[in-house]
Amino acid sequence: MILAELTVDGRPRKALMQLNRNGFLYVIDRTNGQLISAKPFEKVNWATHVDIETGRPVETEVGQKVRAHEEVELWPSTRGGKNWPHAAYNPDTGLIYANTMHRGSLYKHLPTKPHVLGQRYQFIENRQAPVGPDGAVGHVDAIEPLTGKQRWRVPLTDHPHWSAMLSTGGGLLFTGKMTGEFIAMDAETGKTLWQFQTGSGVNAQPVTYTHNGRQYVTVLSGVGGLWWNAARQQLQNVPQGGSVWTFALFQD
Repeated sequence: MILAELTVDGRPRKALMQLNRNGFLYVIDRTNGQLISAKPFEKVNWATHVDIETGRPVETEVGQKVRAHEEVELWPSTRGGKNWPHAAYNPDTGLIYANTMHRGSLYKHLPTKPHVLGQRYQFIENRQAPVGPDGAVGHVDAIEPLTGKQRWRVPLTDHPHWSAMLSTGGGLLFTGKMTGEFIAMDAETGKTLWQFQTGSGVNAQPVTYTHNGRQYVTVLSGVGGLWWNAARQQLQNVPQGGSVWTFALFQD
């Protein structure tokens, strides 16, 4: 969750923002809990919108079909429009930056049967939907908080980024790829300005700090965990490992 001060209808509001797995970007007044906005930031077909008065999503027929044991193409997939990697907000640009996912699920309830020891008690069929004609399975997005619209987006055609986003006061964005590249982007345009191969996948949270007047950025590298197992075939040439990388930013 991201805390920020936003201008809403011409006056400042102390906001809490979250890009939910369900595909909606929630903006809440953190002083009183009032829902300010809830707009989709990714492709969503399970709901038409979120009722601003009640905070409840207005469901489409997709949910009804699921409960009727019909197979549906569900957007976003059960992995979400965004998963655990942290987003970042830059008060200078007024934008949220996030690594998002662009996949649907072919989702179907199966008949519930008695539990069998050693087997999953789920009775769900959940397969990834085919990739669309643009080939994107995720994006690096610059998102307007109150509209959910992308100011710019960079498509990812191999696999999503599972690293967090770091936004700096100097207009840089840092994030990492599962193939090992640690990259710096222009926060205004999304253009890649610099990248470095760390030798293993980056699915961690970059941090920045100053020491003796110099700014540094540090990130962990070491592919592993659930999502590496899920994408092992795609990442079979990426070595496992564990290392800490620190970079000094250029001084003016």
